[in-house]
Amino acid sequence: MPFCQFTLRSARGSVLIVAMLMAAIIGISLVSFIKLSNNSLKQANRTFYANSAMNLAEVGLEEAIACFNQLDNVATPDLAWAGWTLNSTAYNATSSPYTPYVVRNLTGFTPGPNTTGSVKVYAQHYKGSAGTTPVIVVRSTIVQPDGSPSISKYIEVTLRKRSLFANGFVARLNISWVGHPMADSWDSKRYNSPTIDLDSDGIMDINDADANGDGVLDPSRPYSSAIRTANVIVASVSGNIALATGDIWGSAKTGEFGTITGGSVHPLGTTTDDPTRRTNDFNATFPDPTIPAPTSSNPITTNINRSTVFPRSSDIPVTTGGVTTYYYNFTSTGTINLAGSDTISIAPGANVVFLMNNHLSVNAITTAGSAGVNTGAGATLNVYTNGNVSIAGNGMVNANNNAATTAFWGTATSTQTQNMTISGNGQLTAVVYAPNADVSLNGGGVSGLMAGAVIAKTIIMNGGTEFHYDEALGRITTGNPYGISKWRELQSASERATYSTQLGY
Repeated sequence: MPFCQFTLRSARGSVLIVAMLMAAIIGISLVSFIKLSNNSLKQANRTFYANSAMNLAEVGLEEAIACFNQLDNVATPDLAWAGWTLNSTAYNATSSPYTPYVVRNLTGFTPGPNTTGSVKVYAQHYKGSAGTTPVIVVRSTIVQPDGSPSISKYIEVTLRKRSLFANGFVARLNISWVGHPMADSWDSKRYNSPTIDLDSDGIMDINDADANGDGVLDPSRPYSSAIRTANVIVASVSGNIALATGDIWGSAKTGEFGTITGGSVHPLGTTTDDPTRRTNDFNATFPDPTIPAPTSSNPITTNINRSTVFPRSSDIPVTTGGVTTYYYNFTSTGTINLAGSDTISIAPGANVVFLMNNHLSVNAITTAGSAGVNTGAGATLNVYTNGNVSIAGNGMVNANNNAATTAFWGTATSTQTQNMTISGNGQLTAVVYAPNADVSLNGGGVSGLMAGAVIAKTIIMNGGTEFHYDEALGRITTGNPYGISKWRELQSASERATYSTQLGY
């Protein structure tokens, strides 16, 4: 009997020990699981708030960019920055390289329960003065209620004004070449290689200076194969590109689902196709042209079919900002139709604008034979029309060698039809911005060409037509919004220390 009692007690003791061990194991596991869950929760919260901090930084960035894009709409730059603290000290590359600047503190954000967020924004060169490159630096901070370290994100963004003509040869839909056309580029305003980063943006470009303090030195110069570059971009946003047997000294690009067939796309020094110059990553938007609304204009109610020099002796100009411009408002019965050897000439030094927006589905401008349109030295011609344009014969002569001095702005809407055609020996040294027009370059003659830039709905180029993109057009940004040219997150302590003073307010 004592032996049985002893065995029973031993068994009970073993069960108790096992139960205690199991309880201990379960307890330890539960504590570990709770700690792991708590750490995972903290990590998830921190990841969530880190993303929220980046979103807050983007809010500050967008606020600053919106102010920069108001500069063209206010009387003085300071008015675009209402609510900001301004330091208007003049810029000096040595003594004051970061001025003028603005700062602003945005508060009141609640990205989560009992969590607060704030954004500090610093914008350099807030006036958008010529020769300066704006820089925006944003620091966002999120403070959590559990006492854990605050979360901060820093973004540095460099801005540059966008150009409508940054690419050269762009269609919203299809681009079709027939035969052996070609496209290349040149710079009508080449500048000396800069050696001084005058605007302190880290980029040596047209806004800087050479060792003598000079910027652009060369006057406008016409295209020649001797100064050819391979920087034209032939691009379609949402269509296809068919190059036939043509040549592109540059790049060909479509949207994600577009195709590029035929032809040869290559750099200088070869005509062998380079597949890396064909990509499917292009995207662009085309704002409608803004039609001028002058305080007064000169009406034209009849067809102009003989040689005429503008401005005429009795025409009335409009002077705005020290610039004198002659505006001509063509009624539906007012067109330009030239043949023989008649010409429309823009007098040297004159600024002329043709408003031809009553010509839907009819020809607004037609030239044939030896007729043409001539832009004199130092003159400018801007044509705004919803009608058709046909440049044949000897086309247009631009004495400035600068395509920007002659511009055709297609004002037809996306639901309307508009055609612009250059054919025969027609030559056009100009820019064409007609996002809803079908443009045809038909070089049936021995010297049909276009020099400048073209943006259209569709583009057809036939025969031996030559297209030469003027890279100087990519630097024309007046009236265009700012875009981001460089974006980076400042992650290291040394990167952030660069702006410790600016963001320390």
